Amino acid sequence: MRDLCFNISIPKQHFIVLLFLLISCGLYANESSLSTVKQEHLHPEISSAKIATSLDFFSVTNTLSLKTVSKDSIAIFKNKALEHASAGDVDEAIYFITKYMGATADMSIVNDHIFSNISEHDTYKLFKKTYAFHLEPITILYLYAGFLGLFVFVVLCLKKVKDRVATFLMGLFVLFHSIFILHLTIHINNVVFYIPHSLYISTTFSFLYGPLLYFYFKRTSFNYKFRWRDTLHFLPSIALIVYMLPFYVMSDIDKFNVILNQKNWMLPGTYAIIVVKVLSLSIYAYLIIRMHQKSKGNQTCKNAVKFCWQRNLITLHIIYVAAYVVYAAYITKIITYAPLYHLQILVMVAVVFYVSYIVYEQPEIFKGNVKLVDPIQIFKYKKSGLTPSYSHELKEALLGLFNDEKIYKNNNLSLEFLSERLGTTRHNTSQVINEHFDMNFFELVNTYRINEAKDILKDDRNNNLTIIQVAYEVGFNNKVTFNKSFKKQLSLTPSQFIKSLRV
Repeated sequence: MRDLCFNISIPKQHFIVLLFLLISCGLYANESSLSTVKQEHLHPEISSAKIATSLDFFSVTNTLSLKTVSKDSIAIFKNKALEHASAGDVDEAIYFITKYMGATADMSIVNDHIFSNISEHDTYKLFKKTYAFHLEPITILYLYAGFLGLFVFVVLCLKKVKDRVATFLMGLFVLFHSIFILHLTIHINNVVFYIPHSLYISTTFSFLYGPLLYFYFKRTSFNYKFRWRDTLHFLPSIALIVYMLPFYVMSDIDKFNVILNQKNWMLPGTYAIIVVKVLSLSIYAYLIIRMHQKSKGNQTCKNAVKFCWQRNLITLHIIYVAAYVVYAAYITKIITYAPLYHLQILVMVAVVFYVSYIVYEQPEIFKGNVKLVDPIQIFKYKKSGLTPSYSHELKEALLGLFNDEKIYKNNNLSLEFLSERLGTTRHNTSQVINEHFDMNFFELVNTYRINEAKDILKDDRNNNLTIIQVAYEVGFNNKVTFNKSFKKQLSLTPSQFIKSLRV
């Protein structure tokens, strides 16, 4: 019979994915009717009628490139900008600066030395802030996180691990977060005008965060083997790539004009992409939580430390979903509080830092030998009033219950019941077990049960007892759980252990 731990499937999951695909297609179809809608600039106060006209003239819809604008015209744009700047006419100067930039993709013209006559004008300062390079202090953190994520991806790809597929999925998860962080960073600092081929580069990964995390959980929880039908999960991403392809193959000057014409980098289809991404993140959050609960509730897969790692990833993912909803509301101008723009990036930075910390401090997670410390327990114990003497007293009382009374044989034994017998709180009992035995409650109980089972099997020289009888005798509720715990502790099944005794 196949092990239940590797054969669990989430009911109706493929129906949910198909429904998601249908909604995605409907949103894309509906969004196409909105493709002619123009997006406002981040700074509407500098978007005069003349500047808007020049931006429309250099838009992608006119397929304008450097080849279609004569050198004489480009020279005229620059000279007109200089003439109006000399005359102090800041609006006309900015109008021709914009036309020059759109024709050449040359950002060097935004220069205080060239336009010294208007450099102190508020309109010019705002124009310069909108288009010229400037370093925001917080982006130093973003750059560090982005490049750290790229490094972690390489490390995970090269690391010798137990499950390369699962590790690669986690590596991709971190990689796409890092690319998105770096992409938003170059927008914040206006570096995007100097590297126009970065246009929409992170948009391609919009629908991959959920599926990657979902399959990582499925692989690590149930050793899931991928099937062809699993490609359904990636169809929205494939559709998005096809949709974005015309933008990616554009020339650098055309991409520059898209960036120049749409300063908040909203493209036709943005609203559909946002809605589908929110749906994707939410649906996969639901599927992952449900899978985690089933895995945790299955005694054959019980590993509290692994669940701590998974729980932390789920928590970060849920926070990211909420942060993205806020971010989407900001870029669509539903809300206008500027600092909220950074909320999503900060959550992604937290994800990269957390996984990077685990890769550096707890690499055993990716080797299958999990030794992760539960941060919740750390904070709980830090504030604990349990004194060293009382902790030692509880430890001795606990050893008495296990060694003398053999309380572990009670198949309904729980942390609450054990705490009642010790005359203390559940919190104190958990802390004593973690500090003095370096394991959690379930691991401690199963260790005693398996040691008892070993003694019983050694004494049963005539094989009068069946394996299930031994399992019940030491406190297990079923044979499957007993076999799993036995093999985990001794690297042998009960049957193999019995055979080894006969040699």
